[in-house]
Amino acid sequence: MPLVVPKLRAYFDGILGNFSVERSAFACIQTSDLSSTNRGLVVMRALPQNFQRWLKLTFARDPAQDQRTRRSQGVVHGTITAVVGRGLGVLVSLVTVPLTIGYLGGERYGIWVTISTFLAFLSFTDFGVANSLTNALGRAYGEGQREVAARYVSSAFCVFCLIAALLAGAGILLAPHLPALFFPNLQSGSTRAEVAPALLIALVIFALNFPLLITNKVLAAHHENALANLWAIAGTFANLLAILAVIMCHGGLPWLVLGASGMGLLTNLACAVWVFAFRKPWLRPTFAQLDLAAIKDLFSVGWRFLVIGAAWMVNSETDNLVIARCLGAALVTPYAVTFGVFANATLLQTLAYPSLWPAYTEAFAQKDFDWIRRTFRTHLKLSFLIAFIVVAFLIIFGRPIIRLWAGETAVPPFATMIWMGIWSLMLSNLYVASCLLNATGHLKGMTIYGTITAVLNLALSIIFAKRYGISGVIAGTVIAFALANYIPTFLETRIVLRKFKPERRIEK
Repeated sequence: MPLVVPKLRAYFDGILGNFSVERSAFACIQTSDLSSTNRGLVVMRALPQNFQRWLKLTFARDPAQDQRTRRSQGVVHGTITAVVGRGLGVLVSLVTVPLTIGYLGGERYGIWVTISTFLAFLSFTDFGVANSLTNALGRAYGEGQREVAARYVSSAFCVFCLIAALLAGAGILLAPHLPALFFPNLQSGSTRAEVAPALLIALVIFALNFPLLITNKVLAAHHENALANLWAIAGTFANLLAILAVIMCHGGLPWLVLGASGMGLLTNLACAVWVFAFRKPWLRPTFAQLDLAAIKDLFSVGWRFLVIGAAWMVNSETDNLVIARCLGAALVTPYAVTFGVFANATLLQTLAYPSLWPAYTEAFAQKDFDWIRRTFRTHLKLSFLIAFIVVAFLIIFGRPIIRLWAGETAVPPFATMIWMGIWSLMLSNLYVASCLLNATGHLKGMTIYGTITAVLNLALSIIFAKRYGISGVIAGTVIAFALANYIPTFLETRIVLRKFKPERRIEK
């Protein structure tokens, strides 16, 4: 025990800086005759050094000249705008969900949600090229190779256009037949008549959005994810206006899909025009810069991202299916609600991920290993600390909160809360490690133990569900990840970090 306390103290000091700084400084400020400007300077100097650094990164207005500072600013600004965007999205949902449920009714609203879920699964049809493009642009930007970046952008754009054409064609052919497959038990004839047009509109708009994926990748590679998030916020408000307009005009389900998805498409198109016409004109996609070697490279890496994503989808989306099959659909509710509540413990990590990934990739290309190690350690500590605080709060107060928010039928057993807490803590660390491995191209290991985890997770969840109920399902997930994913991931991360030999970083 005597050794534990100093270690814990050192751990938290490493995260938050030395908070025992100059308490007397603040007392002197209150009793001295310093001007307000000088008081501000004294306050800044009295703050912990790490906290001062994050304040400067957060509120800096002028573009940073130093590459390290520019990366860090991009991560901080991208994460902050993502948090703001998510918060506004939640507020918009609080308005639109009850409005659309009341307007469409339970059956048609369920159709809308099912269509959205189906489109989420179709995101795999990019074959991992979008993530592969992130790494390619990060390397090119880090090495100052504009021409290489332009070839990758044009090549990826052509690939996405081809995929979009295939998706749109498949949607036109299959949309009339999908309602019978997805919704065989529809009672209302008028609702049945709306499903096929709504599916067709959703599939075509989804396809048209595919080529626009490159816009966010370009901004992220230049550490301007904050701009992408601001455009996404604009899209959120455009969707709100479209939904309100359709409801006021008494449009049906197809019009609602067209209004909400169509406004999102127009926002993405406006963002693409702004980026390639004004912000980054040298990256504008052209047929002349199509490079077959670049396409081959994108697919050679992309298939691994595809496998990793598919394995993760199995790991994250099969629990509800196992519960419905083994325990009954009624028990899906407490599990799904609890899972969603505990997702808040890792919300910040998921929002920081898109900004950290290209920053790691650029630093890796420039051999700025010191920045990578320092950022990884800080991210790991902060991630675990934030998750630990949220998890502790939810384990203590989560069940009363769920009872008040969703009703008695959504309250899970206490054992489920404990296992969910353990899962969230593991996930907070896995996000940090996987971000580094993805960004630096260390994908082979994740494809292997990600697949093994998916199989083991499904098997254990089924076995434990029959014996321990919904607590057994999440327990199976935790055990599978601990054995087949968590330990291998951090062993590989440790090996990767040790390979990063200290070198003088490149200054441009």
